[in-house]
Amino acid sequence: MIRTGSRAGRKAVADDKDLTAWQHLSGKGIYPAKYAVWLLLPFRAIQLSPTRLLRRLALKPTDIVLEIGCGPGYFSPAVARHLREGKLVLFDYQPAMLDIAERRLKRRGLSNYERHQGDAKALPFADASFDAAFLVTVLGEVGDPAHALAEAARVLKPGGRLSVSELAGDPDYVRFEDLKRMAQAAGLTLEHRFGPRFAYTCNFRK
Repeated sequence: MIRTGSRAGRKAVADDKDLTAWQHLSGKGIYPAKYAVWLLLPFRAIQLSPTRLLRRLALKPTDIVLEIGCGPGYFSPAVARHLREGKLVLFDYQPAMLDIAERRLKRRGLSNYERHQGDAKALPFADASFDAAFLVTVLGEVGDPAHALAEAARVLKPGGRLSVSELAGDPDYVRFEDLKRMAQAAGLTLEHRFGPRFAYTCNFRK
């Protein structure tokens, strides 16, 4: 549940001090950065570990990769370490999340990264900038997921790969059928699906 983008009323909910921690974490919308530590707990590996995601991404060491909705950087160090001659670009809606992700990379001696803050529906990158991009439990949290997919496709190079991972139980879970339909509309072709329907990763090719 890594939040990017915004919906009507979402900020008001995120700022409501009367909500309990569980209400913040189990509701739709932006995942509060003050609870980022919960996204870094080891149990996440049961659902999708950085190592397993890295295998699914099938990245080349020279790739330039965009992580959309990086959150506190649970997957970031593993990906950046793999990109020995490439670069990881962190992107998130919340600067506080980017701060945490950057600290995790620096602690591991990794410097092959950039960070950018913004909305996934309006990526601040030129067309055909990336070899690959990935989102983990992020797409449903964007106000217009179809638009976000189109933006992701726009910034990919021809032949580039977009990887989307979804886990049932996330309040913003995107069903496989809906993802496939929106991806096709964005000009992306399904290349491979990993895992069951309730915990899947889909790789699309531009």
